[in-house]
Amino acid sequence: MTARVFIVEGHPVLRGAMRIACQDSPALEVVGEAAEGQDALIASGEVDPDVIVIDVELQDMDWFEVVRELKARRPASKFLALIRAADDRTLFVTFSAAVDGVVEKATGVKSIVDAVERIAGGSRVFSPEHERRAMRELGRIVRSARESTRMATLLTTREIEVLQLLAQGMTHQVVARRLRISPRTVETHVRKTYRKLGVHNRVEATHIAEQKGWL
Repeated sequence: MTARVFIVEGHPVLRGAMRIACQDSPALEVVGEAAEGQDALIASGEVDPDVIVIDVELQDMDWFEVVRELKARRPASKFLALIRAADDRTLFVTFSAAVDGVVEKATGVKSIVDAVERIAGGSRVFSPEHERRAMRELGRIVRSARESTRMATLLTTREIEVLQLLAQGMTHQVVARRLRISPRTVETHVRKTYRKLGVHNRVEATHIAEQKGWL
């Protein structure tokens, strides 16, 4: 039996090339296509696809949300994610979306169609390099979260409050009035905060605070 394929790709030339290549395969049948996420959510529900090929750079919606919604509606459908660049972050997100395969667009339409056929046949399509890099990004995220937690415990609640106000551009005097403490006390908090974070000025402290999600 042929596998029913739905293509979600914003670039019309690539979308058309994939459609033609899939139609040339005796194992595949293209039952629909869409350029945007909203259209995919509407149209795919009418054709019951076995495999959904989806671009991770949709213009109107986060592709992750599209996949999640489609999975909820059609748990039996399988997904192939198309990526433009195989950076660690993108690969990690595709693994997090629990798709059944990842293919770089630069590898060509034939590689994409081969991946669709393999996924339709029950295989998962991930290269060892993609898996390694996705796991590397996961490790980086875990380490960053641990470091954020560690650094947050170094600062007192008052020090974080002072840092948040300084990040808004307030002077020490304005911060003192806002928190109803003396300017000297604000300076003490700032000095301790800088020492704990290993920074030397407001810009550096604000940058770290933004990275750690404290602002």
